[in-house]
Amino acid sequence: MKKRNQLILSLTVLILLGTGFLVINGKTEEEHESSEPAASRDSFVLSDLAEDELAKLKVENSFGSYTLISGAEEGEGFTLEDEDRPLNQNAAAGLAYSLRSLKSTEKLEDSFHTAADYGLDRPSAILSLTTRDGGSSIIKLGSLTPSGSGYYCTREGDPALYLLSSYSAGGLTAPVTVLFDRSLPEVNLQELQRLTIRTRRTGRTIEIVPYFPYEALSSSLSTLLMVKPYARPVGVNSQKFGENLERLAKNLRILDFAENGEETGLGSKVPTGGVLYLQDKGGRELTMHFGETTADGAEVYCRVQGREGIVILPAEAASLLSLTPFEMADHFVRLISIDSISSFSIATPSESWEGTLRYLDEEKKKGEYSFQGRAVEEEAFKKLYQELLYLLFEGEIGEEFAPSGEVQLTLSYTGIDGRAQTSAEFYDYSRDFYAVSIDGFPPEFLIGKYQVEELLSYLREFRG
Repeated sequence: MKKRNQLILSLTVLILLGTGFLVINGKTEEEHESSEPAASRDSFVLSDLAEDELAKLKVENSFGSYTLISGAEEGEGFTLEDEDRPLNQNAAAGLAYSLRSLKSTEKLEDSFHTAADYGLDRPSAILSLTTRDGGSSIIKLGSLTPSGSGYYCTREGDPALYLLSSYSAGGLTAPVTVLFDRSLPEVNLQELQRLTIRTRRTGRTIEIVPYFPYEALSSSLSTLLMVKPYARPVGVNSQKFGENLERLAKNLRILDFAENGEETGLGSKVPTGGVLYLQDKGGRELTMHFGETTADGAEVYCRVQGREGIVILPAEAASLLSLTPFEMADHFVRLISIDSISSFSIATPSESWEGTLRYLDEEKKKGEYSFQGRAVEEEAFKKLYQELLYLLFEGEIGEEFAPSGEVQLTLSYTGIDGRAQTSAEFYDYSRDFYAVSIDGFPPEFLIGKYQVEELLSYLREFRG
């Protein structure tokens, strides 16, 4: 029999009672037969076609109708008639096997006259099987029995009334979506080369790339940089980003499929949720257009580039879209390693301070430290330096801001080579905040004035 190897590898479709949802496992035809309910030993054959005899099968049920076509040649697999959608070939093979070899557990009557008594005047499902030589057979499901254990059932040309177990009827009552391929384009999230987020809510684009040298003295411990939306690259908050990337990885799976409609938020060119684009170092890409969440908020509608139709994912797959650029960014004003500098200075319009250090060995284990021109202990110097690192941005400037007036504070660093320099300048923004310009870039972030006052108080009282 042709395609034997495919069936041996196929995953058998098991039907959960009352749900119509297919659960796949890895059994062969022989194992599938032995796993059916014990009652099937005294069974009545409703359909009995060999694999190579089946040309197509049509299922009509409460979800609609579809026709599954079996490939004529070895390895051709299954396709849907009039629909170019990739299928899970294991699921399709399992369904075809179960429907071409249906067996009833019980003959209820040798003949009957009133179809309405058994729901057969308006069948809950109809199965039409067509063979390669043009033959056909039709099986109809009526209503559930009072016990709920199965369906009343008839087959064309046979006057008898049969009982078809809910287990066996699952393939007839399930939607076509159980056959759809649920795979997504593979991207290595641990080796991202580029991540882009566009959200309709904020109207801004976030773009994240691997870290690259972009300033005289590196001021971030992150391995990633945010190059949009800010004018100057900003280090990425590794913890926040990692948590949400992990949520994406755990929830990057298709739960179901949906028809296009206004409720999905994907009916227009601009998705209501936003767009997430990922590219790994191997050049593999994944683009997802997110729409609305479902009524219970647990799932989200999504259109995946390269896939037909709209899919439903767990809502947490879209968690990256809920983050603002500021939430994604490192908040350190200047996070420069002490091993990279030879001096630092702090200046206000009326005061100034300077610290210097010189390492005495290549391993940078021994050094000479000074503050305001006098020697200080290593521990005291490093504690002082930490106070500079603790300066944190507290917000971003929502509109374009042109600094004016005198600089209220300048924080500068000189590299260990004595040439590389970087600085942060603090300008009055409001009663409570300074706007900070780094290396001449337009100010984009705010810091509370109370932080600066605490630093200045520490400097004034520092004795080393």
